Amino acid sequence: MNLTKELTEAIEKSGTNILVSAGAGSGKTFVLSKRVIRIIKDGHSVDSLLILTFTKAAAKEMKERIRKRLSEDDNLKDELEKMDSAYIMTFDAFALSVVKKYHYLLDLPNDISITDD
Repeated sequence: MNLTKELTEAIEKSGTNILVSAGAGSGKTFVLSKRVIRIIKDGHSVDSLLILTFTKAAAKEMKERIRKRLSEDDNLKDELEKMDSAYIMTFDAFALSVVKKYHYLLDLPNDISITDD
């Protein structure tokens, strides 16, 4: 993939959160996966990151790409064990996890769920 100046900046920018917004097939998942690997190489653990996407397919693909890259680098293999507890999911799944965790503060039942796939 040929990286534009903006995509390269999204991968390399540090010290701040970023929002990558672009059309389908433009490389968002590629860029975010590369960014996550760079952040892990900088000393952060994958289970300390919050990585949100809009679709389940994108979240699944991102997890697979990150898992693959971690398995290819002997220095990052310890991070593989943390992938199952990493917050790599959709915005709505994350919101639901927060609501479930703090349901008692919101006066909601603990078995709340999303009904529309």
